[in-house]
Amino acid sequence: MNADYAHLLGRPLALDWAVFGDALRAVMRMRRVTLEAVGRETRLSRATISRASTGHAVSLEALMKLCIWADLNPFELLRPADRRPEEYIDDRAQRGCFT
Repeated sequence: MNADYAHLLGRPLALDWAVFGDALRAVMRMRRVTLEAVGRETRLSRATISRASTGHAVSLEALMKLCIWADLNPFELLRPADRRPEEYIDDRAQRGCFT
């Protein structure tokens, strides 16, 4: 069992789209690429990448393609569904997620 994510077992889970959008934008800035360039590499539309990078939900396929492209661990995007982001963001920072 992966101890980094064991705390999520036995609870309803949600994907934190805002965290994903922030991380995706950070990678795009670091690589100095445009939405169009990401689209060419991932074969996703500019609109889909824009939605994802602004924290809106996208399809599972788009999520996984963008995680692969940006080298993001999709497990780090999960949060307990019964907790609001402000309740767990300190935990996430202490674990070093997306740093």
